[in-house]
Amino acid sequence: MVPKRTTTFQMVVNYVRKHWAQPGVTVTESKFLYDVQSQIEREVDIVIEGTFDGEPIVTSVEVIEHGRPATIEWVERQINKHRYLPTNRLVLVSKSGFSKNARTRVAVEGGWVDAITPKAVEKDGQAVVKSLSIGSFQMKPVTCHLYVQPPGEEAKLVNVPADINIYDSNGTFLGIALELAGEIMGLDFVREKIFKDARDHPEQADLKGFEFAAVIAVLNYYLRWEDSGELHLIAAIGIEGEFAYSQEELAFSLNDMANLRYGVGEAPALGHPAVWVATTDEKSQTTTISWRAKDDKPFAFGTGHFQATKFPAVMNLKPPPVWMEEPDGSRESGQPENSPPSQG
Repeated sequence: MVPKRTTTFQMVVNYVRKHWAQPGVTVTESKFLYDVQSQIEREVDIVIEGTFDGEPIVTSVEVIEHGRPATIEWVERQINKHRYLPTNRLVLVSKSGFSKNARTRVAVEGGWVDAITPKAVEKDGQAVVKSLSIGSFQMKPVTCHLYVQPPGEEAKLVNVPADINIYDSNGTFLGIALELAGEIMGLDFVREKIFKDARDHPEQADLKGFEFAAVIAVLNYYLRWEDSGELHLIAAIGIEGEFAYSQEELAFSLNDMANLRYGVGEAPALGHPAVWVATTDEKSQTTTISWRAKDDKPFAFGTGHFQATKFPAVMNLKPPPVWMEEPDGSRESGQPENSPPSQG
């Protein structure tokens, strides 16, 4: 089943619920739940799952972004839909509020249905806006180095062009080495590591390039030797590329969604129109920020919704237990590990 297109307001509601979720609670956007009457899967905008007294609890959230208040017809459709889903509590969120009849319809459901409309936080009659400093980066793989492992031998570095073909274990062509490098660089934990290293670098404004390496033998990708036709396992890959870091002030309008306060703003991210959501935990004095392209289309770098296409096994890579490079460039394992951005 293909999920429906996500609206901007649904993105905001999803991030607010994720940011404020308690430990052990999962928040899933566009999840399919089983309808026991129709015996089919039905899509729910946001599903929040946890336990209470050892029992599983499902809170379903349906979101509407119309320019007018949600009608009684929309409310009834959602209530009837969730009577046969494993929903313990139904939360209806309308950006433009609810009609009087719609709220009356919610009220007669005995408390298992709630109707919520976010409200702007105001002070002296003016909307409250806060500015936060946002760091962002762009990175583009330019070249890569492959470490291959011929049958019965140790891994060794081979000098090959970035457009060399990569194959799976059956000898099926998948793409070229630079495309493999690009999809590895699209992984959340890779971007987060490089971003953290850049943010903490004493001369971050002067960073122009990055170096990164990863052990990828578990992916079962291969080079084919022209003279013999043999497939040699790619044990590791080293990636070098261009890097640009920037920092700017972004304005967030404060809102309350029931008891959940959040800031929302819109600003480009990596050249894409994007929506930004920020929440602050007053106890820990930490702010969580998430952003997403408004067209909801995945792209290679900077989005938390990247999906490898030519090399799907890349999605199975996990962060190494230790991110470390020795002063002389060597690494304790004898194989490439992960390297921070470099100065240009």
